[in-house]
Amino acid sequence: SKSSEEIKQQNSELSEQVHSLISKNSAMKLDMEDLHKKLEMAELMIQQFSSQAGSLDANQQLQMALEEKASLEAQVAQLSESLHQLQAERDQYVEKLKEEQSIWQQRVQQLSEQVHTMAEEKEKHMVQIRELEANVTEL
Repeated sequence: SKSSEEIKQQNSELSEQVHSLISKNSAMKLDMEDLHKKLEMAELMIQQFSSQAGSLDANQQLQMALEEKASLEAQVAQLSESLHQLQAERDQYVEKLKEEQSIWQQRVQQLSEQVHTMAEEKEKHMVQIRELEANVTEL
């Protein structure tokens, strides 16, 4: 029962970790969507500035927009990598949970078989006791 309790505790902890990773995964997806929108806006600004006549202010704004685009692309790449890592970790936790569940089910099955065997042995012993009592009474 101690090992069963320990397995239940481990399952509970792993489940919490999986839920936490799923939450982080969702948050990162939202962040990534926001960054994609900002990137699209930056690209639109670049197109607008590119189409205008080349004054000094427009060139400076174009340069700033290009820098912001590069920064946003780097953030998107970093978030994508983090998202992949979180998904891999989540998959590992899910696999570990499945393994733990399988082990737990095997242990439960073994214990159930032991209980059944012991009940049969108890019944055999009870019959043997009755027979011995009958023999003692007869003697």
